[in-house]
Amino acid sequence: MKLSIHSLPFFLTSLLFFGLSCFVFFKGRRSAVNRSFFILGLSITIWQFSYFIVYNLKDTSLHLSLFRIAYSGLIFIAPAIYHFVAVFLNLRNKKIVYFFYLLSLFGVFSVFRGNYIVAGVQLFTWGAILDPGSFYSLFLAVWSLPLTSSIYLLYRAYHRSESPYNKKRIKYVLGSLSIASLALVDVFPILGFRIYPFGFIFLIISGFSTAYAIVRYRLLNIEIVVKKASLLALGFASSISIIYLNAFYLQPYFYIVGGNNWIIFPIVVSLFTGIGLFRFINFVRTIEEDELSKKFSYRPILKREAQRVARARNLNELIVYTLRDLSSWMRLSYVGIFIKDVSANEFSLAKEVHRAGDHKNHKPDLTLDENNPLVIKLRSDKKPLICSEIEYYLKNTKMYSREQEFLVSLIKEMKTLGAEVSIPSFCEEDLLGIINLGNKINVHEIITAQDLDILVSLANNIGRALQGFMLKKEKIRLIVASQRAIISAIEAKDFSTHGHTERVAGYASLIGEKMKENLLAIPHGLSALNWSAQLHDVGKIAIADEVLFKPSALNEDEWAQIREHPFNGIRIVSSVREWLGEDVCSGILEHHENYDGSGYPFGKKGEAIHIFARIIRTADAFDVMTTTRPYRPALTKAEAMEELRKYKGVYFDPLVVEVVEDLYKKGEV
Repeated sequence: MKLSIHSLPFFLTSLLFFGLSCFVFFKGRRSAVNRSFFILGLSITIWQFSYFIVYNLKDTSLHLSLFRIAYSGLIFIAPAIYHFVAVFLNLRNKKIVYFFYLLSLFGVFSVFRGNYIVAGVQLFTWGAILDPGSFYSLFLAVWSLPLTSSIYLLYRAYHRSESPYNKKRIKYVLGSLSIASLALVDVFPILGFRIYPFGFIFLIISGFSTAYAIVRYRLLNIEIVVKKASLLALGFASSISIIYLNAFYLQPYFYIVGGNNWIIFPIVVSLFTGIGLFRFINFVRTIEEDELSKKFSYRPILKREAQRVARARNLNELIVYTLRDLSSWMRLSYVGIFIKDVSANEFSLAKEVHRAGDHKNHKPDLTLDENNPLVIKLRSDKKPLICSEIEYYLKNTKMYSREQEFLVSLIKEMKTLGAEVSIPSFCEEDLLGIINLGNKINVHEIITAQDLDILVSLANNIGRALQGFMLKKEKIRLIVASQRAIISAIEAKDFSTHGHTERVAGYASLIGEKMKENLLAIPHGLSALNWSAQLHDVGKIAIADEVLFKPSALNEDEWAQIREHPFNGIRIVSSVREWLGEDVCSGILEHHENYDGSGYPFGKKGEAIHIFARIIRTADAFDVMTTTRPYRPALTKAEAMEELRKYKGVYFDPLVVEVVEDLYKKGEV
């Protein structure tokens, strides 16, 4: 059997759909969507492969039987499309699917038992086509019923859906189905139009895009793909039509114009058609690149920021960079970041940003423990989770009840957290952070797979940075603990100063709680204040014991040593200064400054003195006054309060004194 060149498109189409249907089926055999696409793919395979055999057979006696087989496949395409749409949209009433399949079985029976649909064979230069029977028009009308119903259901679901993700998915399938409908041009030869059946072009484009959507819904930008597919289909169809007309219908006109040299005209026309098609493809590619560059202009920025995040100097800077980049550049309605607390073995909400939608602020102390379904799933899958995809998988896949219960709890947790997408932040095998993202502010846009690739890269950089911060934090904890141990050892030498640092830190924390609004601009304000108070006297480590514990008055040189201890403190914590931050260091350095400018080491005045230093100055003085010293007995708390009021605005910040007075009246100090 000599292979006809006209049969090749049918062979390639049948091969493609057989491969696609098998690929989709084995990619998810438990999914009803995948199974319905498998039936659709096999139906198209039977139809196209039968045409391939017909176009290569010289024995016309077999043509009629093969056309009956081809139409058996064609008949099942429409109900298979409806079946696919029904499970795709999760329609509850599946009875109509069975009805359409039964109707198709009746159609197959009619094809083989009489000449109602397939009556005979017509021969053309490219091959053979069937001669339609008396009920062929009725067959087309009935056959188109599931097809038009499918388009209507998709259109209705698109307008009813509130999820941007679902809208995009429906729009995508609707576009693919519309492209596939253009394959009906193949009935033109049957109705008397003598053109080569080129519907395979639309089938190939539709099949590829639909299969791709089933396997990985977020791999393509739907609008651009559908637009590109439509333009390419138009371009190829136009080119094939021109070449076909040129080869089979315009020869007499070429001969009249060119005589014996008529062959030059079809060659030139074909050449220019090929050049035009090539230019058209480049034009479509340019349109695609232009639309992508406009729509996803934030991607290069996020790639650069992923590298910048890895160079963040501290945890707060890391979180600020991440929140700003994601919420602003990607225009997301919500971004929340959870960081692992190693000591508590849970994930704490570090910060969140709302830009749109009805998201409510979560409690600042919100945590996710190790048994949280989101933590379990992210740790096991090690990839981003998409709430809409999990919902769709849950609705359309058969599974054990335990797995179903887990997915229900996972979806509930993600919705509670406002997360359409959750991205894990790993360092090697250790889950260190979770980034929760809402939908894009523009409801017509979704987070695509290309976005996810960049976000995963960003999350990995964050994971490495978090690991560095955690190691650094542990190192700092050990350093600070050793310094505090030395301070405690020094204080233990003199009963009057024993526990001074802890008491000052306690008073400072109480004052800070009441002044939280004044600390809002400072990262981790209360925690930083506590660090500053704990380390405010660390510089005394460098002062000789005979000076530090001298029972009599100090001389000028000895006072100079005492006044040097704020600078000593900064030098001692220099190895961890970057982690502690400048606010903590300012509290250490300025805690002996007086409100009127008479203090040391700089003689700063009023609000030029750091808020931490003003709080520690007051807390320090209150503790010194209320504890016994070698040179004087302890004052009562009432007497100490009187001293604070007396020197309010001189040594002490009036606002801080008022807060201490309020705490005193409530019995909290």
